[in-house]
Amino acid sequence: MSGLIYRRTHRIKGYECDITGEITLPSLVNLMMDLSGQQSDSLGNTNDQMSERGLSWIIVQYDMQIERMPHKGEEIILETEAMSYNRFFTYRRFRAYDESEQLCVEVMTNFVMMNIETRKMVQIQKDLLAVYQADEIRTMVRMQKPIQLEQDNRKEQDFRVRYLDIDYNRHVNNAKYFDWIINTIDPKFIMDHQLAAVTIKYEKEVEYGNSITSVMSTKEAVDGEIITAHRIMNGEDLACEAHMIWKKV
Repeated sequence: MSGLIYRRTHRIKGYECDITGEITLPSLVNLMMDLSGQQSDSLGNTNDQMSERGLSWIIVQYDMQIERMPHKGEEIILETEAMSYNRFFTYRRFRAYDESEQLCVEVMTNFVMMNIETRKMVQIQKDLLAVYQADEIRTMVRMQKPIQLEQDNRKEQDFRVRYLDIDYNRHVNNAKYFDWIINTIDPKFIMDHQLAAVTIKYEKEVEYGNSITSVMSTKEAVDGEIITAHRIMNGEDLACEAHMIWKKV
């Protein structure tokens, strides 16, 4: 499975990093989404053209493997490739390399096409994907399932959706969910551990004014790694589910 590869460089800014100097997950995700948008624009497949058809791309899931998170001041190479698609799903890969072409982060994503008015998923329009030279497949690509919350050590925090949390699709930007997830984790734990993998699956849209609850639990894996499992609840509705795998620094 392969399509056209698109690359650009980016020097990491201080405002894209946390207190450790590492780029944050929301910043990295936003850079990757911007990269895919730049590729689409370069191929003549713009957001305006999608909007004229009443369509938009929506993220369903991220699966991330992290060797290390790049730091402030580093120049990284960002790469993306539209891998394949079937009737309802498209699959796109992102990679971030350091200046020596050593892989830092690899991300597989799953997109669907949404009707802007009905807010419903629609069948993929093949002519919009032709320019990416992605493979048409009949099956679904297997993605990770988020690990479920533990029952006995839950922790939760409430957040209210603000105006600047909303993107041009009129719902909460997919990168914002990482803010809600990470801000429920003890800061000392984050500074003492290195993020190794992330899986996040989006279930339902969250809109302006909603009050959400970020729920998490922690457990130790057999190899000494720590797993944090997460849910974002919008009232009684599950908005997203995720897990993160951490290694002791």
